[in-house]
Amino acid sequence: MENAENLEIKAQKNLDIAENEKLIYKDSKITVNQELKSAKAREVLAKNEIELANLKQILAEKSKKLVERKGEVKDILNFSNNNLKSEEEYAIYNEKIAGIKKTIAEVQRKIAYLDKQIAEEELKIIKEKLNVAKEREILGKNLSNYAKLTKISTTNEKLTKAENLCIKQQKMLNKAIKNVFGKSVEIRRKEDKLADLKKELSEKLAEREKIRPPSTKFPTNAWFRKLKFNYNLKYKVSNYRLFNT
Repeated sequence: MENAENLEIKAQKNLDIAENEKLIYKDSKITVNQELKSAKAREVLAKNEIELANLKQILAEKSKKLVERKGEVKDILNFSNNNLKSEEEYAIYNEKIAGIKKTIAEVQRKIAYLDKQIAEEELKIIKEKLNVAKEREILGKNLSNYAKLTKISTTNEKLTKAENLCIKQQKMLNKAIKNVFGKSVEIRRKEDKLADLKKELSEKLAEREKIRPPSTKFPTNAWFRKLKFNYNLKYKVSNYRLFNT
């Protein structure tokens, strides 16, 4: 049997901790609910990005086929080889970009989904943690009552009963803590998977940065001279027809 002073200290410590636990877990619930809302929104956004990337892939494939058709009739319709090459390069570039963006969006969707699962699990844990605070509060009250009984003249039967209540409640508290720990382990596993996905996302984003658009080839001086010559020739022919009709 412990002395009254030690019991009072334990009782007060348990009551103080229980009160702080309740405050923290209530605030945590607000935060986790917001995280859950954010994860759901990001999951929807990622799905939309995947759909958009699919459409861009289809468009890029059609653009490549169009360039091929133009190449088949370039002599008939006087298509420029440089223009066709530029169109083909951009079609290939857009196809690559659409592909990597789709991959990135798929990883982001997985991350958002896992974030959502973790948030849902954390809400369950918060409920369990609030139960821990409740059990701790009951233990604090039982210890306080036990301390009071040790100070006054009372029967051994009442003291034994009070002591047994404290022992029983301590077991209830330990059980509640164990439940929290068990659920926390599952979250740690999901967080490990989340870390792997974030690493994969970082790698895919790095791949995206390596895909550069085709270099823009500006017209050469010779091209401008030829254009000027054709313009002057056309101007002279027009003037000749104007004054000789």
